[in-house]
Amino acid sequence: MKKLFFRLFFLVLFFLIAPGVIHAGAEEAGTVTVTHAAVYIRSGPGVSYPIAGKAAKNDTYTVLQKDGDWFQIRLPQGHTGWIAGWLVETGTPSAKQSKQGKITADRLRIRKAPDQSAAIVGTLEKNAVVTVTRAEGGWVYIESGNVSGWADSQYVQTEKNKNAGKMAENNVSAAIVAATSLNIRRSPSLQSGTVATVTYGTRLEITGTDHGWYEVELEDGTHGWVAGFYVTRESQAKRSSEAEVTLHSGTNLYKRPQSGSDTVGTAKAGDRFPVVSEMDGWYKIRLESGTSAYISAKAAQKSDTAVKKGIKGKTIVLDPGHGGTDNGTTGAYGTLEKLVTLKTANALYEKLKKAGARVILTRNSDTYVSLSERTAISNTNHADAFVSIHFDSAEDSHTRGHTTYYYHAQDYDFARLVNNQITSRLGTVDRGVKFGDFHVIRENTQPAILLELGYLSSPAEEKHIVEKSFQTKAVAGIYNGLKAYFQ
Repeated sequence: MKKLFFRLFFLVLFFLIAPGVIHAGAEEAGTVTVTHAAVYIRSGPGVSYPIAGKAAKNDTYTVLQKDGDWFQIRLPQGHTGWIAGWLVETGTPSAKQSKQGKITADRLRIRKAPDQSAAIVGTLEKNAVVTVTRAEGGWVYIESGNVSGWADSQYVQTEKNKNAGKMAENNVSAAIVAATSLNIRRSPSLQSGTVATVTYGTRLEITGTDHGWYEVELEDGTHGWVAGFYVTRESQAKRSSEAEVTLHSGTNLYKRPQSGSDTVGTAKAGDRFPVVSEMDGWYKIRLESGTSAYISAKAAQKSDTAVKKGIKGKTIVLDPGHGGTDNGTTGAYGTLEKLVTLKTANALYEKLKKAGARVILTRNSDTYVSLSERTAISNTNHADAFVSIHFDSAEDSHTRGHTTYYYHAQDYDFARLVNNQITSRLGTVDRGVKFGDFHVIRENTQPAILLELGYLSSPAEEKHIVEKSFQTKAVAGIYNGLKAYFQ
């Protein structure tokens, strides 16, 4: 009898509290959307728990339960984690949030959950129109006829993404990687898988944007996404060499355009420095020592002066590669790189002088000049342009063509303009504009590029390089590139 009493007691107690339990669960159902740039996901409801992952701004997750100010969320591959309530905003999927989309894969599998191992609930053919109601990590929940479930977001093109591509085309065409190493993601989320990894200075074609992320294309055709705060947008890498900034007291002078970077010192109130370039809220300035540093645009007052167009009056440093004991590469027929670079530089020197430029050669004879001396000549003379001239070599004697290198993101446009003109004049294989980690352009505080005008290791190209007609065309190409750059 006593056992029956306790059973009845607990049964009554359950029905009394069950509505409250069910109601609480219903209240927590829904989603949370991240409102900050980068947020840690924890293994438990508190900052003392280990980090289980990261979320990016505008990432949306399904809520499983709530504990105080923390939400337990569902992650890809069936994992779960906890995210702080003060770093997200809550909501539930609604018609207002939904948007139209189109399937881009030939035959896309729709799954029961946002996980590659989840059960398949149906398939959709290419170009099928769907309604996207929410996103979670690299997945989207879609509805189309009798089929509804989760699909890999890279195979679902939404109207937002189509318009983003047009916006990128009109405003920003490319980005330069500003991190030492950067992962290209499968979808616009830090939780998404990696499709490739690129290094500092790599140029990426932008094909679309999505809430602070860029959809990009690599040279090999690979598509993916990068977080906007890891790149410099090419359209914002503007050169403003005749501007100055006045700094506030205690302004940090950074080695790189990142607030977490090492500093090279601090400024006093009223200190003034020339601006080498500006990009993404940072000024690259030239210090009295001739070296450069970065400052936040918010900590400075900029004053612009009129920039005169054209080559006349510009200081241009020409750097014939190698010299003296440093022969550079040797051609198949014995041509020494150090001699042909000097020959090209001297011819370009004369052409630029006639146009009214102030031209400086890092060497005017067969002498050795160190790499640091070459960059010092550019930095101390506040060169408007530095051009290092070289000829290339490869194990494959059939390799031919010219290449233009840059190091600093803001110098890409300079390199592109010169490369285009060289191509139009020489008519040789255009190997493109590439990032190059070379001392004379890396340590240069001025606009700087390095040219490889041809391959001496190619017998056919070597014969062409030593001809006067080649020198004339190469000089004309570089000259016209400089002319275009100063317009």
